[in-house]
Amino acid sequence: MYYIKHKRERVGPCNICKQHAELTWDHVPPKGGIELTAMEIENILHLFTKKPGERKTTVFQNGVKFRTICAKCNNEFLGRKYDPVINEFAISVGKYLKSLLTLPNVLYHKTKPNALIRGILGHILAAKVPIYDSTFDVMAREIVLDETKKIPDNLHVFYWIYPYTQISILRDFAMPAKRGNFSKPGFFQVLKYFPIAYLVTEDLPEYEGLDELTRFRNTSIDEEVEIPIRLDRIEHQQWPEIVDRGNFLFVGESVQSSIVATPRKPTRKE
Repeated sequence: MYYIKHKRERVGPCNICKQHAELTWDHVPPKGGIELTAMEIENILHLFTKKPGERKTTVFQNGVKFRTICAKCNNEFLGRKYDPVINEFAISVGKYLKSLLTLPNVLYHKTKPNALIRGILGHILAAKVPIYDSTFDVMAREIVLDETKKIPDNLHVFYWIYPYTQISILRDFAMPAKRGNFSKPGFFQVLKYFPIAYLVTEDLPEYEGLDELTRFRNTSIDEEVEIPIRLDRIEHQQWPEIVDRGNFLFVGESVQSSIVATPRKPTRKE
């Protein structure tokens, strides 16, 4: 039940373009913005349901990777177009968190939000072994493959500071649109890694007061905008997906690809 699926056969349909091709490994999050190291991977469902002291992990030697997309999508669309923006944003915000200077509660950092959104969607698409045409997957593929396509008004990407070494990826899950209110669920995707976490949803223009990256959806692909970085808002590393009195999760088949990854502690021999 807790087997971690992170790859398909060497040849198959690409998660982004859906063309039948030789599949390549995609780092999620992308390499270049993080330090690649050995990671202990745990299925996210097991994390929430395991008994105290129980561990069931898999070791990835070179970061978190999924063999799910073709070389063209990996290199041309993600690697050349979007990853430089994602990685510059991660490195720059990481410097703020590591700084010994006293910084204001809110900083404004210049980035290309249109490209950043498309890159985040591309890596979220790659981080799932089952391939099917959910409304989110269809919409995200079109946005990633065509940089001129308008980002739909019903798509919302939120972000917040994430000062943890743990990486979390959770695909295709439902939880309350407002914590503590179980009358209306929302449909979500999560990608969290140092120093920024992203929450993607459809038809929910607000989630717990988070800043929204998609409010800059109408900028051009190369347009730079100063966006707020709220250093004074730090949530628990398992927020918002943590199951508690105010929250539940409803997951599907892709939970087998949903993981938390923690840097592996070296042994004495290492």
